[in-house]
Amino acid sequence: MTFGDTRFSFGKLVLFALGAGVLVLLVSIPIILLIARWSPIAGLVVALIAVLAMIAAIGTVSRRMIATAEREILAARAAEDAARSHDPRPRVIDPQTVEPTDRNSSTDG
Repeated sequence: MTFGDTRFSFGKLVLFALGAGVLVLLVSIPIILLIARWSPIAGLVVALIAVLAMIAAIGTVSRRMIATAEREILAARAAEDAARSHDPRPRVIDPQTVEPTDRNSSTDG
């Protein structure tokens, strides 16, 4: 996969996210209507919970889709960087020759 091959579509994101919200709405409407017959206040509370569930569903779906696209893009960038590398051997760091990164003058003897 190259960087240009990443497949992210805003249309697909909108369709799936709003589809999840509509699915929550379709499930919650009959429940709201049944509970509203018993008590209007309870129906209102369930309706508010349904709105929060819709928001959570839309957020969860969109976050997961964006995270998947981000992982694909980062993997494609890493693959391109590895392909551009001229030295196929891994870089070996010798701890004896590496300078320490933290210089604390109080502990230097």
